[in-house]
Amino acid sequence: MNAVLKYLRKNPSITGIITICLTIIEVHLNLVRYAQQNVIQWDIVGYYSYLPATFIEKDLKLSFINSENKNRYSGVKYAYVDDKEGHHVIKYSMGMAVLYAPFFMAAQALAEPLGYKADGYSEIYHFFIEFSGLFYLLFGLLYLRKLLLLYYSENITALTICVIFFGTNLLNYSTLDGAMSHAYTFSLFSVLLYTIVKCYKQPKPGYAVSMALLLGLIILIRPVNLLFALALLFFGVITFSDLKKRVGFFLSHYKHILLFLIVLMGVILPQLLYYKYVTGSFLVFSYGKEGFYFSQPHMIECLVGFRKGWFIYSPVFLFAMAGIWYMRKQASAGFYTMHLLLLPIYLYVVASWWCWWYGGSFSLRPMIDVYPLLALSLAACFYKITELGKLKRISLFGLLAFLVCLNIYQTFQYKYNIIHYDAMTARSYLNVFGKMDKKYIDTTLRDHPDYEKAIRGIKE
Repeated sequence: MNAVLKYLRKNPSITGIITICLTIIEVHLNLVRYAQQNVIQWDIVGYYSYLPATFIEKDLKLSFINSENKNRYSGVKYAYVDDKEGHHVIKYSMGMAVLYAPFFMAAQALAEPLGYKADGYSEIYHFFIEFSGLFYLLFGLLYLRKLLLLYYSENITALTICVIFFGTNLLNYSTLDGAMSHAYTFSLFSVLLYTIVKCYKQPKPGYAVSMALLLGLIILIRPVNLLFALALLFFGVITFSDLKKRVGFFLSHYKHILLFLIVLMGVILPQLLYYKYVTGSFLVFSYGKEGFYFSQPHMIECLVGFRKGWFIYSPVFLFAMAGIWYMRKQASAGFYTMHLLLLPIYLYVVASWWCWWYGGSFSLRPMIDVYPLLALSLAACFYKITELGKLKRISLFGLLAFLVCLNIYQTFQYKYNIIHYDAMTARSYLNVFGKMDKKYIDTTLRDHPDYEKAIRGIKE
């Protein structure tokens, strides 16, 4: 026991990760959402649809759904859109189904022996899907720790990991909405960034395969995350001289590049084959009328708007913005250009989606996918703060502690619908600030978005 305590004191980042895992377990067991069978709902229905369709109904074309039973299935057990020929196409790509699959199979194997219906939707399936997020997040945090420790101390690493979890909306999307896709992508991107660093230090075929598998899964979860390929291309590129060297690196390791591309296509191919099987075409846009409006992105609203503003509801990332500047002269400088390229492009695409507030959600949830990259700039900022005078250090770390506590408090407010899921305004935010009793909340200050106008690209 003493040896364990000594190890944890020596490795506070491991202590932080254990604390995070215990927090998630406590929330899951306290809320028992699986017992109420409300884990597999909303977007998660769409992610999950491939599994019961394949292994229970054995019908990926969803031909068992017709006009008579549509209300029992559509949006309840399966999320799909109909193409022009009337084919039922599962709305979301299959990346999350791949990650859910081991947990689905465990539930399928145990359902009948434990007295549950083996129908894909009984309590045991909700239980396994809910806890699948914890498994992947643990995996991702361990690799994020390894990545940070390449450049920063144990203390900085521990602080960064705890702030990324407790100080941002990752807390919500690992606990209250833990089966949503974002914590899973966060974890995959953490592993990908670490693998990129190792690959450029010592190129090996195994690294090429690993990066292709990781990027392929990330794309299968959310196709727009093809943008994460920028991380592979521009790690360590700071000057034009570095760019020339990178081109030379690719040319001298062309066999690795070919292997990477072959494996990447192999990961994505099942999605294309699914579309071909269901519709007769390899390429399908499965979002119906939904789409991007690149000529009118809602950048300001996404950053500082009170409906979902990232800096309003996850303000610790103001430290990360400062950290991008500081990391230029730190050991993590190899990620500097990656920040300058990936973050603004990614934010632009996120802000161009027709439903730029992303429905019922807390803060700007798509940004969670890039938090592993922002963890590096956060760590850079924390390292810089440790070099300041005592008064400045105390003041800045005191502000950080306040913002972390604010996020935890606002996560509770979101859970109890005090912070509304899509109708917050500046006046309603000020009205609810610091309040947990609904009787003091003025709901007339809320402004509900017009989804019909938004989907047509009409600004309110």
